[in-house]
Parts: sequence; structure tokens; C-alpha cells
Amino acid sequence: MAKLGRILVLGGGIGGLSSAIALRVAGFRVEVFEQSAELREAGAGVGLWSNAMASLQQLGVGDAIRASCVPLRTLAGSNAQGRNLSLITLEALGPEFASAACFVVLRPVLLAALADRLPKECIHTGSRVTRVEVLDDRVRLHLEGERFEDGDLLIGADGLHSIVRPLVVGEDRLRYSGQTCFRGVARLCVKEADTLREIQGRGQRGAVCPVDLETVYWWAAHNAPVGKILEPQARKAHLLSRYQGWPFGLHDAISATPGEAILQNDLMDRPPADTYARGRVVLIGDAAHPTTPNLGQGANMAIDDAIALARSLRDEMNVSAAWERFQRERLPRTRQIVQRSWSFGQMCLWESTWAVWLRELMVRLTPQSVLRGLLRAQLLESVGQL
Repeated sequence: MAKLGRILVLGGGIGGLSSAIALRVAGFRVEVFEQSAELREAGAGVGLWSNAMASLQQLGVGDAIRASCVPLRTLAGSNAQGRNLSLITLEALGPEFASAACFVVLRPVLLAALADRLPKECIHTGSRVTRVEVLDDRVRLHLEGERFEDGDLLIGADGLHSIVRPLVVGEDRLRYSGQTCFRGVARLCVKEADTLREIQGRGQRGAVCPVDLETVYWWAAHNAPVGKILEPQARKAHLLSRYQGWPFGLHDAISATPGEAILQNDLMDRPPADTYARGRVVLIGDAAHPTTPNLGQGANMAIDDAIALARSLRDEMNVSAAWERFQRERLPRTRQIVQRSWSFGQMCLWESTWAVWLRELMVRLTPQSVLRGLLRAQLLESVGQL
């Protein structure tokens, strides 16, 4: 085990809290610094696949998540006219998928479950970091109010706009996907309680994801100029008009959502980095490998990062060896997911009749063996035991 004192985690989201739990389980002293006055995370819902659920089970929160939502074991893709383009029942893919599923959990539920696994005194909310300083023998967080906190290591878990990332990767750019996305949660009777379905149209798409039998998480994305964020009071009417007549309950879900509760953000990532660690600093989650949500793996990768990071620091003799192992385990998979998600999202921009026809044809003709391989990598590739 690397000999370490205090480990600082910047960011109290899914990745930050998961890494703090894993590091404590591995025997380290950890403290989390979150700029918000309370733990919260925008986004409404998050999909957790079998691989991340196995990691959450090791962190002690798997049962709580399963109790809060229903397992989704049928994956469907449809067009805006209601035609099924693909329909996959996981059990039909073979014995290895017998227990595979996706669980769509509300983000506040997941954050609360993670926070309950940590002593309250190790989570510092209302702690906005203005600067990070890496010294010879420690790393220092400069906080508002002329305060600072020192530690042996810093875990950058501060998301897409990370202030830690430039210390590891250098300055890089955001990459706009071409679509903006709206999200919400609605109380709605669920008609397909076991199905995760995405609906594709011309330069726009959406989904209604069951959380439980009376709650859905929905999202709707469409082509738009970067930065065209609507006022909250205008979002609902915009979506009801744009998705009028769309099948599988999307319009109903939007209609059942309070207008002020509809979130919007542009879908962005960053080009994949070649390194996640440097000196006394390591990145996890969206600070390391921000991805567009097309494969539903953002939160899953952050949770798996936490397991791999804690295991590396516990099992290796020094920090350098731990970083080398962590990157060896995480770089190939996460870089691949970022790029696959980006490529898939670019096909979703297509608007012309012929381009949409070609995309639908490709989906319909994709062999089951190819789908099985893709889903095996997405759902079943576990990060392993802590």
C-alpha cells in the first residue's frame, strides 16, 4: 500500500462520493470538498448498467438502488413514426446476460445513498475551490474566504468544466456535439415497465425511461446552435410543439412535467486524453473522460473508476505505480466509450430523408452477433473486485 495521509477529493457528485467510499474501504483517510451548499446534481435521472451495479454493490449501495427502481431488460430502438427498428430482450442473448439489466435511478436518490456511506464530517459542502496548487510534498486547495486545505493527493472529480484537469492534461477544448438536450421527471403510469427505448427522428430524438411503475425519467435532444439555452419558462412549450405526435409516451411525459423543472444543457465532451494522472493529482469521471450520453455510460465509468483507483493505491507500493496501473486499467475502455458515443451521436444529427433512411436500415440490418458483442462490452465488462 502506498503510504499516504490525507487524500482530498474535489467534487461531491457520483464519481467523487464513490471514490471517497472506495478509498475509505481500502484504508485511506479521505475528505470531499463540494462547492454547492448541499449535495445535488442536475440531470434528473441516470442509467446504471450491470457493470456499475456490481461496483455499487461493493460500495454498499447496490441494494438501495435496486429497491428504488425497476430493472429494464428489453432494449428497443424506434423511429418517430412508431416503427420498431431493433428490439432486444437481454435473456435472448445467452446465459451470460441472464441477470443483466439497466436501472434508471433518480440522481438525488443515488447521491443520497452514496453520501449515507460516508461520515458527515468528511464531506465539506459550500467549499468553492478557486485554485489548486501542487507543491513538492503536498497539494493545496485554495478556497473562497482565504482558506486552504492540504493533502497528500488530489482526486479531481469536478466534472466537465474541471479546474483540476489542466494540471494533468493541459489546456484542451470542449467539443460540441451539435445537439442540445432537455431532461425531466414525470409522474406517469408506465406502459412498458421493463423497456429502455430510444426514439430517433430527423435531427431529434428522445426517450421515456421507467424509474418505477409511476415515475419516468425522460429526455429529448435536437439539433441546435451551441449556447442556445432557452429560458426555463419557455422550455415546455418548445418541446410540446417540437415533439407533437411522437410515440411511446414522450409527449405525455413532457406534458406531465412542471415547466420550471425541465433542465437543458448542450451535449458536449472533450477529445479523449492520453493520461489521467500526473504527480500528486489524478482525474476520474467526467473530469478525466467527459462523454456525450449516447451510450449511457458516463456515471457508470465514474463509479468503476472509483473501484480501480482505490484498488491501485491499496495494492501498489507507491503512487507512481498506482497511477500506472490505474491508467492501464481505465484508459483503453474509457477512451473507446467516449469515441463510440461521439460517433453514434453524429449519426443522430442526420436530417435528410435519405440519410435517415440509411441510418434506420443500418440499425435494422445489424446482426445479433454484433449487438451481442457491443452489449457484452457495455453491460458485462466489470472493473472487478475492490
